[in-house]
Formats: sequence, C-alpha cells, structure tokens
Amino acid sequence: AIYSFRGADVGYFLRFAEDFTDARTVRLARNYRSAPPIVAAAVQAIAPASLVRDRRLEPARREAEAPLLGRYAAASAADEARFVAHTVDQLVGGVSLGSLDSGRVDSRVQAGGYGFGDIAVLYRTDAQAAPVVEALGRAGVPFQKRTHNRLRDRPGVAEIARELRLQGPDGDDDVATRVRQAARKLAGRHDLPSLDPETVRVRPEDVWSAAELLAPLARECGRDVARFLAALAADTEVDALDPRAEAVTLLTLHAAKGLEFPVVFLIGVEDGLLPHAFPGTTPTPEQVAEERRLLFVGLTRARDRLYVSHSRHRPSPFLRDIDQRLFEPWREAPAARRHVQPRLL
Repeated sequence: AIYSFRGADVGYFLRFAEDFTDARTVRLARNYRSAPPIVAAAVQAIAPASLVRDRRLEPARREAEAPLLGRYAAASAADEARFVAHTVDQLVGGVSLGSLDSGRVDSRVQAGGYGFGDIAVLYRTDAQAAPVVEALGRAGVPFQKRTHNRLRDRPGVAEIARELRLQGPDGDDDVATRVRQAARKLAGRHDLPSLDPETVRVRPEDVWSAAELLAPLARECGRDVARFLAALAADTEVDALDPRAEAVTLLTLHAAKGLEFPVVFLIGVEDGLLPHAFPGTTPTPEQVAEERRLLFVGLTRARDRLYVSHSRHRPSPFLRDIDQRLFEPWREAPAARRHVQPRLL
C-alpha cells in the first residue's frame, strides 16, 4: 500500500482478518525474481514497518555466487549521475570504442552481458532525474524516461495531432505510419516561407521527439485514428514507455511498481528524499512506514544486480537497518586516460 494519495490504506488488509476470522491464510513467502542478497536487504529494510507477524521471504533462486549490492556515497547529484553513467558503461562492455581508450571502462573488468534495455534508474521524485539525463546523454547512453506530464502538452504533439485531424480518418496506413508521415511533413515545412503571420513554427527536433513519444500509443491504436486522437484529447497521462526499446529506463519508485529489470540503480536513498519530507516538515510515523514500503518496492525491482547511491553526508536512516555485509566494498572508477595519438615515423 504505497498509494495513500490515491486512497490506499494498509489497514484494509488488517481489517479483513478481523471481519473474516475464519478465512484461511495462505502465506506467499517465496520470491522468484531477485537474487538472495537483494531479497535479504529488502526484508531487512521493511522489517521495522512490517505489519505482518513473523514475516518471511525466501529467495527461490539459490545462487552462492550472486553479487552483493553496490553502494556509492556521492559528493553531489552530478557525481551520483556520473557514477550511474560510468557503471552502465561497464555493464554493457563499453558504449563506444572510445570507452576503453578514454579509460571509462576498465578492460580488466568483465562486462555483465547486459543491454541498455536491461537497466533501470529509479528515484523518489521526478526532479532527481535531471542530472542522470544529462550524464547519460553526455556518455552516449540511450534512455527513455517516464514523465507525469500530459503527453499532448509536449512540444510538437499538438501539431502532429492537427495534421492527423486535417487528413481525416480514412487511409490505408496505420496510425504509427501516419504519425511519422505527419512529422516528416511538419519538419520539412519549418524552413518554408509563410505569408501567414499567425503561423507558429515548431522546431524539427521537437517534431521528431514528439513522434517518438507518440509511437507506443500509435502502435496500440493500430489503424484507429479516432481512438488515437481521443486518447490525446482525454487529458490523461499516456504511457510513452516502450518496453521493447533498447534503452535505459528512468522511473519514479511509484511508477516502477509491478515492473522488474535485471539491473536497477536506486539513487537518492538519503534523508529528506527517502523518507521524503518537504522542507520544514517532519513526516509522521505512518508516512515513514509508507516510505519504507516504497523502498521495498524499489529494492525488489532488481533481478540480478542492485546499486544504491546517496549523498555522502546524509544517507537514508533506512540503510542502517540493512546488514552492511550485503554491500560490496566499492571500487572507485578508474581515472580517465588521456589518449595520445601515436607518431608516424
């Protein structure tokens, strides 16, 4: 029960047992997703807020050599973002040929055989994503970010929708194809002169970004243009994430519930963010308990590898409840080497 802002209340579960005293209890005590160190850390993290008597959770995966949890104490948000980008580079074996030359990837470290789509970065608030977005972009790492903004408010979306309305519902092409055609038309129209002073020009890069965001919804609608336009006009959040995309996924902890990834980075596990508290306020015991449940959700999104990072000066008090032996000693990233062009003799 991590959605109190939507009316969820963990007390409903407790009252069920009081109202139906003869109900049979079936304990689901096996975790089939995560490696043993991840399961152990998650159970320890939630234990102080557990309302389940004698809670047990056993990993179905028996892996004696399962990697321990990574932990990074960052000097700043930018430093934390660089850690994420560097570790992603290591896990995929180098984003480019320059990764080894520059020293971003240590050739002595064997890559984990992961692709970008196997990796997720989770955070408590959407504002935490900005430094990670910048660091991944600078490193050349493809990513997709779930946003809670209305899709129709994104630059270029309204213009593409207007083109589709002008074309009408008839046509042999599916919606995804028509979206690409509309984007191509709008991008080509940008530099053409116009006699209409009221014409609002949208940048080609915004048009193509909008087309990419609209692609999952367009594919879902098949050939039904009316359904596609109705979804945009409904003023509801439209999920622009493509689960098939070969890109690192950026999500809030709330948005990550129900998902799983081979590799998870849980950033900002620090006092003030997890548990979350607005400036000048102190969270209530009930709010702290819900934040623990949210941390449990984040930890258990990972299947194989889990990395936890936080400010060097204010780690989350929740981390004190996890056995420190579950964290591996962190090795600093190798210093970048300056590439020297060999001389031709």
